[in-house]
Amino acid sequence: MRNLTWLLVALTSLPALALTNVDVYSTVVIVEPEAPNSDEVARQQGMTEVLVRASGNQNIASNAVIKKALGQSSRYISQLGYTQKQGQQALRVRFNSDQIQVLLKQAEQSTWPAERKNVMVWLVQDSGYDREILWEHSDSTLIADLKQEAQRRGLPVTLPIGDFDDMTGVQATDLWGGFVNPVASATQRYPVDAVAVIRADSSGLRWTLYDQTPQQLLQSQQQPIQAKVSGEDAMALVIDQISDYFANQHASPVVSGESAGMIAVQFNQMSDASSFFNLERQLTQFSSTAKAEIAEVRGDTVIVRVYLIGSVESFKQEVLKSGMVELESESIVAPLGESNGVSGETSAPALEGQSSDSAATDASLSAGETEVNSDTLPVSENQTASKDVNGLPNESQSSGLVAVPSLIFNVK
Repeated sequence: MRNLTWLLVALTSLPALALTNVDVYSTVVIVEPEAPNSDEVARQQGMTEVLVRASGNQNIASNAVIKKALGQSSRYISQLGYTQKQGQQALRVRFNSDQIQVLLKQAEQSTWPAERKNVMVWLVQDSGYDREILWEHSDSTLIADLKQEAQRRGLPVTLPIGDFDDMTGVQATDLWGGFVNPVASATQRYPVDAVAVIRADSSGLRWTLYDQTPQQLLQSQQQPIQAKVSGEDAMALVIDQISDYFANQHASPVVSGESAGMIAVQFNQMSDASSFFNLERQLTQFSSTAKAEIAEVRGDTVIVRVYLIGSVESFKQEVLKSGMVELESESIVAPLGESNGVSGETSAPALEGQSSDSAATDASLSAGETEVNSDTLPVSENQTASKDVNGLPNESQSSGLVAVPSLIFNVK
């Protein structure tokens, strides 16, 4: 009992973790009723905001894979409804978190985890004749802009409430002069992970970020991060810079989409290298594909891993419309990383010690499908095929999973 008592005392003496779980995947976007395709434009804008928030990359819309996906934004939506924002009609949209994460993998983008550091923001304004601290409920455009921009980037912020303790704990001169101890002492009452001071005057905004808890600041101050911005979008720039810092500090590594939305596609009667390279080029240009890579060349047969943005059906239709091929057969095998219709379940990649072929077949059977005929299975990398495709090496072109082909085409 005594040991238990000491354990409880020790636990309660530890600093509480203040990491905040951010709602990354929901947004509200104003609809411009006069604009053509206004709802679609709003959905794409909302998806861009969510992708920026989820990745921490404010330039993510320039990524080629993301551009394709934005054109199919409705595929990523899990909830959609109308509401009001700033007195205007708006779309309230929630995007599917799993699909967004898969898309980021396909685009080879890092992700910023939803649990993020909570930043205490002290904002002091110099009006030219006086300096005042702006509180959470101050009637100030700077406070309103700060909240809006922090919401846009998914940056958790806390503003001082401006009660008696705040007003007596720190002065505007402390904030303006960069005196750390009184700022850290006044911030101790708030459960935050970092402290930022923003100083506003007629020339713009100067900000200082201490990536430490208030308790750590009182004990040993690290070198702060500082910058100055100006212009009409100054607050947006400040929040972007602070968000970029935390996203870079805590983003998960870039993971290739090897297991995200992938199907294997077989092309028969590939008679020459020209047809081969033309096929590869066409596949990467389809709006339904993130990328395509050669898994195996076996005589005049080529097996391609295709990482999908769109559905399998939309991919099949794009291939057929190209006029290069005709469909020989298809089996409904859910792409790896795509839901089989059961919440939380995905098609399984090959397990260690299990062939990729059997893993893909097991995934297909678990989804209620029939087993694929073994004649369609790709040969093992250790097997030797009989001929090449006019100069192309007769071997697996890249290591990794070679799954059961879901679609088999004959080249015309």
